[in-house]
Amino acid sequence: MRKIWITRFMPIVVLLIFPAVVGHSGSLFGLPSMPDAEDISLVFENVRIKTVTLGEFTGSVLVENGKITAVGSSVVVPPGAKKVDGTGKVMTPGLIDSHSHLGLGPSGGITEDNETTNPATPELRIIDSIHPEGVAPHRFSFRDAVREGVTTVIARPGSGNVIGGMSAVLKLRGGTVDDMILKFPADMKMAMGKKGGYASKGQFPMTKMGTAYVVRKAMLEAADYKNSLNKYEAEKSKNKDALRPGRNLGHEAMVQVLEKKLPVHVHASQVDDIMTAVRLHDEFEFAKLSIGHGDESYKIADILAEKGVMVVVGPQMITFDEEGCLVNIADYLVRRGVEVNIMTDADVVQQEFLRFQAAVAVKYGMDPDEALKAITINPARWAGLENSIGSIEVGKDADLVLFDGDPFDIRTRVQMVFIEGKLVFDAAAEEKKGEM
Repeated sequence: MRKIWITRFMPIVVLLIFPAVVGHSGSLFGLPSMPDAEDISLVFENVRIKTVTLGEFTGSVLVENGKITAVGSSVVVPPGAKKVDGTGKVMTPGLIDSHSHLGLGPSGGITEDNETTNPATPELRIIDSIHPEGVAPHRFSFRDAVREGVTTVIARPGSGNVIGGMSAVLKLRGGTVDDMILKFPADMKMAMGKKGGYASKGQFPMTKMGTAYVVRKAMLEAADYKNSLNKYEAEKSKNKDALRPGRNLGHEAMVQVLEKKLPVHVHASQVDDIMTAVRLHDEFEFAKLSIGHGDESYKIADILAEKGVMVVVGPQMITFDEEGCLVNIADYLVRRGVEVNIMTDADVVQQEFLRFQAAVAVKYGMDPDEALKAITINPARWAGLENSIGSIEVGKDADLVLFDGDPFDIRTRVQMVFIEGKLVFDAAAEEKKGEM
């Protein structure tokens, strides 16, 4: 087993409270795991708490039955609660990556996220492709992600197709994808720009205008399908022999977009492709639109802010403008009123490096609080899960990460990770096992 060296250790009481458990059936891919400890009350004391939404202070966090039940400088500790001294430590909510291909294969290799036999496959479900441990050569990518504080991801189809399919919000727990699902479907993944795979085969769409047409056609076909269903419902009340239109899974998926039940996430890097996505948003009145990557989004920041379009920045965090000046993309957008998430596009950047992606933005001037929001509460809001994850607040899931310093200092190490109050990573226990 790899040794994980740490410079500072949690008090020995932590090891007594949370014994290391070897991998077993039902554990999180070989991670240390608490056996059915939901009834245990935990209180973290004297810890520097980055709540994300309620400011930052040194105090306590009480966890009961997997939920946060108290946060503050003076918390009443119930009898029998297990205490963890967080002196010198920093706590954040579990980190959230809103654009990931975790468990779908290595970037640049054969992956399970692009069904490139048809440019429009809205009926596809990403949950049917994900391997819950990860795929070689990074087989234990889920485990490694948790060890660096990533507790939730939005797993998406790739960008080989124009309409790739439906995304899912996964909490990195349990032994199967079904255990992990927080929300499905989460949104519809699309991708603008020229589709090289189809162009190389001489197959439609070969151009950017062809790509945009694929979306328009799918939306109009969904509208026709919806109308036919409405006519059937009206007719069957008069005629018991009325025939229901045959099911079409692709149209059914796109009807959810049409009815504003499903937001749209669009892969687009260049400014022309981003504006095409915005035009489609205006034309069909998507419930919400986010742009993935957005390398040139800074050029139209004012438009994106006006229209309420979110940008999920990464894996490229900085660029250079026409005059050769460095542009810190995430920071530039935030300063102009655009809501931003930060992503890895795992496995382009491995999932465990999410906080280091944000650290690049901080290095070049982004406010650390805004950077933390971009990997916690902002993606939670996009997914409509802000009432359960994304910040340290009473009533939310106890997805918590304990660091031995500033999370955006690359020297800082993760000490402990909890998902719904259960210890899923303990650096001190790993160190102890490594010494045996």
